[in-house]
Amino acid sequence: MKKKNYTILFEKYLRNEASVEEIEQLLTLIRNDRQIQYLFEDQLRRSDSSFDENVQRQLFENISRDISINKKRHFIQKNWKKVLQWAAFFVLPLVSALSVYHFTQKKQGNIHPTIIIAGYGEKAKVVLPDGSKVWINSGSKISYNAEFNQKKRLVFLEGEAYFEAAKDKDRPFIVKTESMDVQALGTSFNVRSYPEDKQSFAVLVEGKIKVNASGYEQILGENQRAIFDKATQILFMDSVRADDYVQWKNGNLYFDNQSFEDIARTLSRIFNVDIRFASDKLRSIRFSGTLGMSSIRNTLDILSLTSPMRYEMRGTTIELYFRD
Repeated sequence: MKKKNYTILFEKYLRNEASVEEIEQLLTLIRNDRQIQYLFEDQLRRSDSSFDENVQRQLFENISRDISINKKRHFIQKNWKKVLQWAAFFVLPLVSALSVYHFTQKKQGNIHPTIIIAGYGEKAKVVLPDGSKVWINSGSKISYNAEFNQKKRLVFLEGEAYFEAAKDKDRPFIVKTESMDVQALGTSFNVRSYPEDKQSFAVLVEGKIKVNASGYEQILGENQRAIFDKATQILFMDSVRADDYVQWKNGNLYFDNQSFEDIARTLSRIFNVDIRFASDKLRSIRFSGTLGMSSIRNTLDILSLTSPMRYEMRGTTIELYFRD
């Protein structure tokens, strides 16, 4: 049954018809079943796929830096092309950055995008082919096509990521989300755009960015934020301390007058837990402050001391109660 599922998913991938969810299923099968791993490696050896060598080397450098088992480094460095054929697809057992997929395989005229995913409870850091650096927050993904770094550098984002865009006047660096586009001009900035959130925003740390959304345009200077409200379809701007909004990179969580409903979604992504509200009264209560990310219990303990909330935790399921 597993082999049949693998064959179906792998063939869908080769036809460029597999969804992200199906690709994740394929990864899980290969990671957890030794026979399927052997089958996959044999298919790779017999494949006529070709990879752009510069992109291969860049991905290899990222992988080598993140390999968790030091004794495997010599083999990997000696056989980097062979390893990359595995790593470009399914390097999950070795890479600490978790779900890094590299798809540039050409098959029947189709070119797969490069997709980098940070699952719930994880983060990832990658270097793009142009040298730009990206930190990807939990429950987020970025992708870019083979045309990246030709006429323009287009990155698709779902979730939250911090970008340090390499300077290149001839090739604009653009981050595209479901609700807005952010164009950088040699810049460091943070973009947050989760599908389930009511608002998307971009915060500028250094340089300048141009934000477009629903016909509106804003040019941001340092320590400014552009917010797009999905319900009203309005883009507006305010002044903030930009460093607060990138604390997640360094293990802290910053909340600016956010509701417990929004906070619960964030904590679910960061700690890979299921948070439920036993009392709807809590959903609209707001909190501002910075919390550590050492553990979900420590975070909830601090929240319970500063709000009328108590919680019960059973495994990875958490119930939030209103404390009278």
